[in-house]
Amino acid sequence: MADNIENSEESIPTSTKKKTTKKADSLQEFLDGIKGLSDSMKKRVHKVLNTEGIVDPRGIKSFTQKQLQQLPGITDVTACLLLDQFKTKTEGKIFLSLEEREELETVRSKIKTGAKALDDLLQGGVPTGTFVELYGAPQSGKTQICYTLSVNCLLPEEYGGLGAGVVWLDTEGSFNSQRMKQVLSYYQYTHNIPEKQINTDKFMVASTRSLDQIELALKEVGRFIPQNDVKLLIVDSLMDPFRAEYGGLGQLADRQKHLNRVLHLLMRIASAWDLAVVYTNQVQANPDPFSTAMDKILPIGGFVLGHASDIRIWLRRATSKIRKEHDAPNARRALITDCGWLPMQETHFSLGPFGICDVDEEANHRKLALDIGYTLDAPDKEEKEEEIKTEFASLE
Repeated sequence: MADNIENSEESIPTSTKKKTTKKADSLQEFLDGIKGLSDSMKKRVHKVLNTEGIVDPRGIKSFTQKQLQQLPGITDVTACLLLDQFKTKTEGKIFLSLEEREELETVRSKIKTGAKALDDLLQGGVPTGTFVELYGAPQSGKTQICYTLSVNCLLPEEYGGLGAGVVWLDTEGSFNSQRMKQVLSYYQYTHNIPEKQINTDKFMVASTRSLDQIELALKEVGRFIPQNDVKLLIVDSLMDPFRAEYGGLGQLADRQKHLNRVLHLLMRIASAWDLAVVYTNQVQANPDPFSTAMDKILPIGGFVLGHASDIRIWLRRATSKIRKEHDAPNARRALITDCGWLPMQETHFSLGPFGICDVDEEANHRKLALDIGYTLDAPDKEEKEEEIKTEFASLE
């Protein structure tokens, strides 16, 4: 009897076995629904789109019609059919009522920052589908916030995370995998999360030290977003390659045009996949002697980057009064300088041994780190007091 079963299994053709285990090709199904394309053209378009990193029909939204026309073998008619077909498959309508718009905004997921005060400043965390800019001087906490955001995005939903993937573009070579694991280990320890329950394979990092590498990574990112359900894309930092490759005032116009193209590509990716784009930015001193205290330090990128950002947060060291009062030598202050729906408010947080935390928790984090066996760096006793003050800040 057993021999008959084995023989019957061997008699099944290999092609039949493959058909039963083959995953559905959503892109092919999408193309099959386009009546204006021939079968041979559908195969060609499928191959071209796969070459461009599009394995899911939603990735088509990351291309404009002109960019689709520039792909080999895709005519202007084919590009129109692709975009029109995608529009017909989307639910909803062009104009929304106030209630419908509010419902659309409330369903967005929010990624925790690690500090309750910072989450409250953002009304719950970093919302998906938005552009968040973190700018400040070195050691102000920009990259550390990105570490904690990444971990909270990876955490399963039952532990307060999203259970989603993260893509990190490292333009400065500052990403450290050990630091990422250190932050991750804290959440595993405090939440009693089994190690296998966090899928770290959903975290993808790419070294993009040049603008060509950034654009290549954004081209290939379409392969990872649907597979890993990516909800967070980090660029640390955005302007560093632009400052390196475009030097001098003579190339400023070309730099801003190039920056605008990259920003709109990121916008289309964020819109297509409903993910949050968080990028860090460097700062420069304002030489204007008549500038206000708020304008003494300016983010790089000019108006092009300023208009693209949905939320701009200025990070800097907290005052000595706050650091001493809360026993938090690594306390920082976050100030929302521009946002269409959040008020200009300021709060404090700390750079703890395990990422971002509230200022009142930094001492506990240091104690826990020593109990676990982590070596902590002693704070700089000769650090200079920051003199910049904001006129509307309530926290000093």
